[in-house]
Amino acid sequence: MSAISKIPQANHRLSIHIGVNGLSFVIQDTHTQECLIWQNHMYSFPGNDYNEWAKEVGNVFRQEAILQKRFNHCDVMIDTHKYTLIPISIFEAEQAVEVLRQLFEVAYLDEVNYSELASQEATCIYALPAPVNAMVFKYQHKARFYASVMPLLHLIMERKEYSRALMHYSHTHVDLILMQGERLLLCNSYAIDRFSTALYFLLFALKQWQLNPGSLNLYISGPFKPTHTKQLCNYFPSVTVATSPTGLFPSEALSLQYGPHFFPVCESSVEV
Repeated sequence: MSAISKIPQANHRLSIHIGVNGLSFVIQDTHTQECLIWQNHMYSFPGNDYNEWAKEVGNVFRQEAILQKRFNHCDVMIDTHKYTLIPISIFEAEQAVEVLRQLFEVAYLDEVNYSELASQEATCIYALPAPVNAMVFKYQHKARFYASVMPLLHLIMERKEYSRALMHYSHTHVDLILMQGERLLLCNSYAIDRFSTALYFLLFALKQWQLNPGSLNLYISGPFKPTHTKQLCNYFPSVTVATSPTGLFPSEALSLQYGPHFFPVCESSVEV
């Protein structure tokens, strides 16, 4: 704890990933890019109860003294399946909530935000749980909030392979992103109850877009088990743990869990 207390928050970045099953965070030196701390806390709460979710997040903050220190750089990624991409040319901020309501049940406590993807000439609209945001903001006044799909999008867009995909797996949803060259083909979230369902959605999406698994570069992120990656390797000759040059860990399991903390994020997230 003495080493933690000496961390100068002005020179370090705090990254927090909030999921329905737990919260992880890393602290990174912004000068050396070194990862100084990484921690994970598991919890469970009734589904879709944002207030209970916020309580669980608050419990983690109260347990971790370092999270109560004020950081000048704080990025917060929150898991949500409520997101969609629309062309910039037809996007109007005042209609963002209505656009999302056409696809999802937008709850009273949903906070609707949007971020621009200039290279794709698209805007990503997403809903975040307002009580969870408020709980984090109570401790981190300079926090920037994003849907966890945003850094996934930026990472896969930076890759140079022609045919590529990113699969982010969680226990309740799988995010799938497909790209060919500079063209974004698919970015969607699917509700799942097991890994085999996630694999089915991936193979179905490839069939829809007529992509050959044999020539696809697949990047993966999330709590994959060795049996999961073995199954993927039966279908795809190229399966790579998604990592960033500034977020390298000594094991595959750590890279799968903490890698997204180091993926690039957009410059701004605007609340509607």
